Amino acid sequence: MVPKPKLTSLRMFDVAARRLNFRLAADELALTQSAVAQRIRQLEAELGVALFVREPRGLALTAQGRQYHATISQALSMIDEATRHLVSTGSRMTLSVTPSFAAKWLLPRLKNFRQSYPHLDLQLEASEQLADFQTDAVDFAIRQGVPPFGAGLYWERLTRLNLCLLCSPDYLAKHDGQVDIEDLSSHTLIGDAHDHWQGLFRQLPYQTKAATLRLSHTSLAIDAARAGQGIVLAPHILVAEDIREGALIAMRRFTDDPRGFYLVCPQARQQEAQQILLPWLKANIETVSTGD
Repeated sequence: MVPKPKLTSLRMFDVAARRLNFRLAADELALTQSAVAQRIRQLEAELGVALFVREPRGLALTAQGRQYHATISQALSMIDEATRHLVSTGSRMTLSVTPSFAAKWLLPRLKNFRQSYPHLDLQLEASEQLADFQTDAVDFAIRQGVPPFGAGLYWERLTRLNLCLLCSPDYLAKHDGQVDIEDLSSHTLIGDAHDHWQGLFRQLPYQTKAATLRLSHTSLAIDAARAGQGIVLAPHILVAEDIREGALIAMRRFTDDPRGFYLVCPQARQQEAQQILLPWLKANIETVSTGD
């Protein structure tokens, strides 16, 4: 069976083949060097072919790598040209996201999106309310939940919820460096409008009552945990940077939750979603999901 590499992997390969340096490729892609190197290794494993020779001062393409890059670069150019034709100068696209997703994930990466699609006028609508595509002048939405999201809509999962149990290093130190998930009665549980704690308690029926701090937005709950005010249960994608920086410590990660983050749009906008938003979103979200 012929392998079918992901478009994001091929784009990374194209940049790495042009730059012949993972660090320079990472700078161009606004990713980490380890993320690019990991994706290239995965692509080589998937194809069963060595594309690069690792040298002390950089990279060199193998003979098969040079041949593959010549074809791939042409194919990517055709895709980019088709996208540029679709997204004409001055085109506007409105994306609805929750305030927490916007603050914790999208806004730090918005510059990269604008560089990738300079002719696209992206408008963000931050709201906790589900978008009504007929009345709200919204083209696309990123929502947390489980499909179906409504008749006549197209959706695709970006990542699982992957809830994490987190607290600050100072908070953990004050509790002798450990938190017993079977007994949270001595802790303050920080929650938000999604009320993830109730789902966890259904799995822990013998859990005793604990003090709670309820905030309106997930981003506020995360910030409260950073400030050492208690323990928070939050999606990994929204706390990945805090974990990487050491501001929060993940004590447990729950990967069996059926919920996730989805891109949702009217079926008439499916082609735009697949050609523009999904490749960019998945490339960046997969980097977070793999821990880079």
